[in-house]
Amino acid sequence: MSDFLDEIPVNELVGERTVLRALDESYAEELYSVISGSRAFLARHLPWPDECRSPEDVASRLDSWNMQAEMANGACWGIFEKTPSGLKIAGCIILGWVQWVHRSATVSYWLGEPFTGRGLATEALNLVAREMFALGLNRLEISAAVDNEKSAALAIRCGFREEGVSREFERINGIFVDHRRFSRLAGDPWPK
Repeated sequence: MSDFLDEIPVNELVGERTVLRALDESYAEELYSVISGSRAFLARHLPWPDECRSPEDVASRLDSWNMQAEMANGACWGIFEKTPSGLKIAGCIILGWVQWVHRSATVSYWLGEPFTGRGLATEALNLVAREMFALGLNRLEISAAVDNEKSAALAIRCGFREEGVSREFERINGIFVDHRRFSRLAGDPWPK
């Protein structure tokens, strides 16, 4: 394999409870509904929910994520929960800051509040990590606000190791917030 990919393939990834798939503008309304219904919940730990005030705002974000995949800088998958009535969009998992020369990237994820606590994000993170390591990445990194215990627990559950705290890493609701940083290497053992 060469050191660089021209584009990150955003293949559909299928787990027991979830299906991860690329999102385009046709999902903007549905994704906006998830964001709108969980705005206060999401805004506790994320800087962007207030920027998504319409389906058009969401469509713009989807376009930027798809452009990043086309430039091999990142990617976004919708996290769809398998339900008896079909697939229901629950949130997103995003690959960012891909550095092919270092074979590293960041991962972030979010779910609408009604979808939390069901293992969807855990399965999504494991699916994306396996896919990215198969493409040749060696290191994935997650950062989570120091008071976001659920996100930290998710990272640890998926075999990420805590590396330390980045001071005033992100500005959320006008306040600089410290973040815990976690990483997982391709050679790390998978949790049981």
